[in-house]
Amino acid sequence: MGMVDAWQILRDGGLPVAAPRSQSRPTPGELARALCVAIPTAEGRAADALAAFIFAWHHHWPTTFATELGNDAARVLDWARLHSLDTGRYLKLRRISLENLAGVL
Repeated sequence: MGMVDAWQILRDGGLPVAAPRSQSRPTPGELARALCVAIPTAEGRAADALAAFIFAWHHHWPTTFATELGNDAARVLDWARLHSLDTGRYLKLRRISLENLAGVL
């Protein structure tokens, strides 16, 4: 999976960024793999959105999160904690993530 593919999978899964979605609906496993590929390059607003997306998934679907990310779950959560800085923006992005993830998970 390439970097561009990973970000598209995340957008299709509900990542709250202003970019087009395709008609594809990723599986939880595809979302988990895409997270692991995208995290190292996430910066700025994309990192904010990705952190909110990670927390939304983890807090509302913890079993699926743990199952799909396996050994990477703690590393992904640690990354999200370091990249969730703007409380107001985080809350908005998390709400959007929850709405979007509900249709996928």
